[in-house]
Amino acid sequence: MNAAQTAVIPSAGPVAPSLVRQILLDIWSTTLKHDVTVHDNFFQVGGDSLTALVTIEQINQRLGWRLNMGDLMRFQTIAELSTEKAQPQAANTESALIRMSNRGSRTPIVFVHAGHGMVDGYGRLVRELGADRACYGLQSPLLVEGTESVPDDIQGLAGLYADALQDEFGEDEFHLFGSCAGGALCVELNRIAADRGLVIGRTIVVDGYIERGPVSAMSEDELIVDFYEGVLRMSGSTEHFPAVSPQDVDLEQALRNSAAAIFGTGLGFDERAEAFCRRLYLSFVSTARAWESYRPEPADVDLLLLLAQDNYTLDEWSSAVKGELTAEVLDSEFYGQRLCIEEASYLVARTVTYLGES
Repeated sequence: MNAAQTAVIPSAGPVAPSLVRQILLDIWSTTLKHDVTVHDNFFQVGGDSLTALVTIEQINQRLGWRLNMGDLMRFQTIAELSTEKAQPQAANTESALIRMSNRGSRTPIVFVHAGHGMVDGYGRLVRELGADRACYGLQSPLLVEGTESVPDDIQGLAGLYADALQDEFGEDEFHLFGSCAGGALCVELNRIAADRGLVIGRTIVVDGYIERGPVSAMSEDELIVDFYEGVLRMSGSTEHFPAVSPQDVDLEQALRNSAAAIFGTGLGFDERAEAFCRRLYLSFVSTARAWESYRPEPADVDLLLLLAQDNYTLDEWSSAVKGELTAEVLDSEFYGQRLCIEEASYLVARTVTYLGES
């Protein structure tokens, strides 16, 4: 009798959204090569021992969990796995550079983290762009256990990331893809690429922001609200949690609600979940402060720039990019990393065309 025959099928009732469940959906849909739901049994919708091993590797890489085959045999749906086997972290805490898809013959793409420091928002892009290609995610090092501090400016962060990319790729070519604050990091990585021995092919930026003039620094309360709202948007759970304003925000409550949005309410809020959310918040603050002080010098980089409707920085990008700038304002109600989720198919099509691939 096989695993699918012995599995207990859970009730297909509604399951509250969470960031972890969204990441699991992205991973399963990628390895199984079709859409799945949180109630689909892995082994009944096309999974076998080989795809199970690949799926487990991706879960461990992207979420930092420590699953084995026995875990997937016991918890065969995402609803079960995210409730019964969930671990209170949603990013790899051992390495800043992680591989998000299998290797292939096409030039790899490195996805650079946005403000929160995680690369979860790129999952749907990886699903389509990762066919016959290795996709990597560059996370904030502050998510890695043992890392206490990082450079406090975009240039310093880019230098730190260049070391990780050099260790992985050497003289091999790769493309860059960044959204939000990741766009500025992409510019600086291109600026130092030649000196650091990096071979960057093409660069794609989605809804990136840069400024030429002074930027008012956000207050601590404003940063907490921005962090909290960003987590809710990324997890698709905004309607499930109360809105807050800088006048009434409380960091501890924001972290508690963020943990529920990331891991699901079934996990509870324990010390490990709190520790992860605090690292995530520190990563967000570090990136936000670095971006506030960033004033780019013109860089010789060719770049595809895809902006949300309300992004006001096209002129700034035109001044900062001295190579070939291909820019487009998208007709979409989404912005930031959520744009990479909701408009993934269009972004993939534009990226493939820009890379000269069929």
